[in-house]
Amino acid sequence: MASRGPYSGNSSPARSPDIYPPQYDPFDPPLDPIEMQSYTPSWETRRSAEEPRGRRSTTDIPLVERRSRSAVSLPSDNGADTTPGYAPIPPAGHAPRKSVGAASVHTFGASLNSFGSTLNPFKTNDPDTQALVDRRAGEIAEWRVHWQTPATMLVLFVAGVMGAVGHHLFYMHLNGRPAENQLKMVRYGTALAFFTKAMLVGTVVLSYRQRIWHTFRKKAMTISAIDSLFSATEDPTKFRSFEMVRNAKLATLMAIASWLIPIAAVLSPGSLTSEPKDLHNITFCPRVGTLDFSNESRFNFRNESVFPGSSLIYYNTTDVNGKAPGWFDYYDQPSKISKRLSITAAYLQKPVQNPQASVNNCDNGWNCTYTIHFQGPGYNCEELANSSTPNAQQLNSQGAPFNLTALAPQGNNVYMANVDVGDYADPQVETNDKGEPASGPPYPPLLGVFQTEPVLWIGYSINTSKLYDKSSEYYAKWGGVHVSKIFKCEAYHTNYTVLMNYTDAIQTATILNRTYTSPIVDTDVQPNSRNASQVVATPSSNFVRPNDDVELYKLTATYHAMGSLVRNFLRGTISRETTFQVTKSDISETRLVDTSTSYPIKDLMNQTQSFFEDMIVTLLSDPHLIVASTDGVPCSKTRSINSYVYQARGLWIGYAIAVAIAFVFLLVGAWSIFQNGVASDTLFSRIMVTTRNPTIDRLSVGACLGGDPFPTELRKTKLKFGVLLEDGEGRDGPLGRVEHCTFGTVGETKDIVKHGTYAGLKRWRKDAEEEVGDVEEKDALLHEHWKESL
Repeated sequence: MASRGPYSGNSSPARSPDIYPPQYDPFDPPLDPIEMQSYTPSWETRRSAEEPRGRRSTTDIPLVERRSRSAVSLPSDNGADTTPGYAPIPPAGHAPRKSVGAASVHTFGASLNSFGSTLNPFKTNDPDTQALVDRRAGEIAEWRVHWQTPATMLVLFVAGVMGAVGHHLFYMHLNGRPAENQLKMVRYGTALAFFTKAMLVGTVVLSYRQRIWHTFRKKAMTISAIDSLFSATEDPTKFRSFEMVRNAKLATLMAIASWLIPIAAVLSPGSLTSEPKDLHNITFCPRVGTLDFSNESRFNFRNESVFPGSSLIYYNTTDVNGKAPGWFDYYDQPSKISKRLSITAAYLQKPVQNPQASVNNCDNGWNCTYTIHFQGPGYNCEELANSSTPNAQQLNSQGAPFNLTALAPQGNNVYMANVDVGDYADPQVETNDKGEPASGPPYPPLLGVFQTEPVLWIGYSINTSKLYDKSSEYYAKWGGVHVSKIFKCEAYHTNYTVLMNYTDAIQTATILNRTYTSPIVDTDVQPNSRNASQVVATPSSNFVRPNDDVELYKLTATYHAMGSLVRNFLRGTISRETTFQVTKSDISETRLVDTSTSYPIKDLMNQTQSFFEDMIVTLLSDPHLIVASTDGVPCSKTRSINSYVYQARGLWIGYAIAVAIAFVFLLVGAWSIFQNGVASDTLFSRIMVTTRNPTIDRLSVGACLGGDPFPTELRKTKLKFGVLLEDGEGRDGPLGRVEHCTFGTVGETKDIVKHGTYAGLKRWRKDAEEEVGDVEEKDALLHEHWKESL
């Protein structure tokens, strides 16, 4: 058969042609350069010179025999072809190794005597490419796992776990905080979620690529199934390939995981929400409003700069200039501002509050709760009689102005109150326009003196739901059974503990405790035996006089003024005349009367105390009063705002599953790398070097453009990644048994053996730690196998 190489036989080495190499024929490709290229090391040239003459030269061996022995003509130093030999490993750019059944035979000429200057039978017109081909000629690799791919897989997995932990810590940092910049925080959380998703998917995809190469080695599959495996992580339609699912179950699960893991990126940001929540802060409120009635005891209307503000009372005086001997001021009446505040509290049916109280006491935007303590006037009430226990004798002994017979059902009154017994006379004496007595001195000895503080005598009846018997004398008038009660209330110096609460700027005051210390005026009142319309208070030593203890007098006058304001609403009666009621009391204007029945409320005694205390607390609403004060107290602040709420379970359910799946498949990828002996990829470069098979060249005729539609019969061709069978079981070469790893049909491939010696691979040696240079290793291997071939 004629030689078709650039040189043949014993001819001298040919120079690179000036024209392009002969056209490549996929049906008749050149022999693999590992098989055909000549190489004559210096030590072999010397052996050739010593051989006996008459030894059969390679050119005398029939072509078929030379092919079976993988022998090629090796020229001697003088150009003569003397002995058979083996070429070094050809560069990667050489033509693929010839497969079984190839028809064409190519012979190549001599090589250079230097190992590193092997003549390449394939020439290009591109000097740079030719230099690369020459440099790659004779390169060998070894069985080893490069660190880059395993390290990348591990780094991606660790980065994914750190992203999940970082997402958790970020949301933990936000949990309970005010929901500010919500859009920005959601963006940050979404970014962390997608970062975690990208890292874990990257781990699975890299592990998947290692797994499919293991699958290609073990299973023969159609090109269509191989296509599906290569692109399943990018194209979900590839899961329609039943062959892929059947032959690559684990790889298919890994591909499915790469599509499902991103769901965690959707679920995890939803674990952070915002909802109204109260922020609690136990702190100290430095200037809360309170009351200090002692300020009134030191107030002097002639010099308001000492206590600027409004007093609760008005005074008369014996000398408006305060210079006359023995002058003194004495109580006249409650001030207009105290009347306004008390009436407002009565009509609002709750304490009046300052619109700015919440801001002043709690700071803007906050609710707060605190307790204040102060001393002020109060009524100590006691029930003396009711329908079940009339106690008429007790009522008489305490000087009650009426008894149960005045109340329904015996009497006509459902409410009656006598609250003016022993009251301070108004006016005390006639005065001029300056408030000075019109006559005197001398002045009356009891001018301005508080002899007693009136007791509140209150009786009322309750209409029960039970009806009188029709035979009863009360049935026709009252219908329902009436229970009557009588109680009295005495004015005392009282220590208050008040819980103040501001919620959404609304004030609520709760009296936690009231402690009665002493009567405001500690005297007893008895009827005047000489004048039934008058009473006598004893002892006189307990009278509170304006020219004795001035501070005590002014404090008593303030308490008396507040008492007079509540008594204005309580005095009078509510009676029933036949079928209608007659009201002669301002109590009907207050919350102490049930508007649905016009009867006093059932718990009238306790609510009378509370009604008066509403007027006291109302004084807090005007910070310009003399009694207004501030104090620093411990307080609890709350703020109802939208705050972040982190549901950790919602985040970790998705992440835990994703991380667990990624970790399992990371182990699968690592095990696949260990089984494969190398770490690979699905890049074009990897496909290029694993499909260098003349059979594939022939099958690909007519489909070289790679366009659609792809030939159906080619898509159904089964391939396997293995060792290409050449002339049966490969050939013996200078590197041992030289075999080629590539994709091929089932009949022309066998399994790849880990650490096997294949074309372009170093022999696996356990003493690889004793490294020698590549040239020395090549020379030693060539010399050893050269001797074995002789």
